[in-house]
Amino acid sequence: MKLLKVAATKATARAAAAKTKVREAKAALKQARKSFKLEKRAAKEARQKVDAALASVRKPAAGKPVGAQKASPPKTATKTAAKKTKPRRASKPSARKPTGAMRSAADVAKSVIERLHAPPPILPPTPIISPAPPGAGESTDEEQTKV
Repeated sequence: MKLLKVAATKATARAAAAKTKVREAKAALKQARKSFKLEKRAAKEARQKVDAALASVRKPAAGKPVGAQKASPPKTATKTAAKKTKPRRASKPSARKPTGAMRSAADVAKSVIERLHAPPPILPPTPIISPAPPGAGESTDEEQTKV
């Protein structure tokens, strides 16, 4: 019985030690994630600074001599200028919708009701077939009486 109690206490001590190790590992992971995010943000800001510097260097002087260029008034920094926005992506051309797309049930029902309420269509008169001209292979009554 004593051996079982000793083994149980050792097992609880091992479980407690494992729990503390897990907690320490989680804390270390959380700290590593924080530092990664900070480094990533710093790298992004540095990239943006480099891009801005390159953009300012690449702008030509619009072909005017240096003395002819007007000095622009000093710009005041606003809160909106500090906030950087991403440039919009070019929109992809949307696929054309087929003109014979399926109609909704409401459209179908509406067209059926309209057809039912409309007067019946007027059909063209039936054509009158004229009798065959004489001598077309059939004999007429007059020809039979002559003979």
